[in-house]
Amino acid sequence: MEGLDTLDQYWEVAGATLGFMLTVSVLTMAIALERWLNLMRARGALRRVEEKVLEAARRGDIEESRRVADGLPSPVREVFAAGLDRALGRTRGEFATAMARESKRAVAKLRGGLWLLGSVGALMPFAGLLGTVVGVMGSFQAIGSSGQGGFSVVSAGISEALIATAAGLFVAIEAVFFFNVLGQQAAGIGRDLNLAVDELGELIRSKAHAERTPAPE
Repeated sequence: MEGLDTLDQYWEVAGATLGFMLTVSVLTMAIALERWLNLMRARGALRRVEEKVLEAARRGDIEESRRVADGLPSPVREVFAAGLDRALGRTRGEFATAMARESKRAVAKLRGGLWLLGSVGALMPFAGLLGTVVGVMGSFQAIGSSGQGGFSVVSAGISEALIATAAGLFVAIEAVFFFNVLGQQAAGIGRDLNLAVDELGELIRSKAHAERTPAPE
């Protein structure tokens, strides 16, 4: 009976491991959802940049571009506000440098939290392996304590060990999937942001050049 009691104890340990896996899986889903919502908000902001901010700049109305930029969500707003404020003389500095700097900061914010998904994907297989080792240790200790062998003694612990391994792999696959998908989304948004920044910079320079060039008599 002592051996069976020991086996029950290891069942509880493995059960805690599975509970931990479930908690991490829920947190992974929550982080992925939060990152996805932020990325979709940034994607919508870039559409507004194309439709409003750049369109006003193409007409030469930098003041209107700056007004529209105030309605953009963070961190996209900071990118264009920094450049337009300098182009309008409201803030000292070079507009292209300011937008490039804020673009890097914006992309870093959009990628924020993805490292957690990467860490979960890397570590959860080892957590599952730990549950497996604990379950197997419990099974063999039960055999040694009871003095009996056979499938009936060790089957419960081995089954629990295999469940822990499967759970660890499932959570790892889930995390790696979201890490890759959201990472690609963030990279695409960063690329589109840089293109919009380049175009706005070109339009600002073109307008400034036109203002410096005297009109033909």
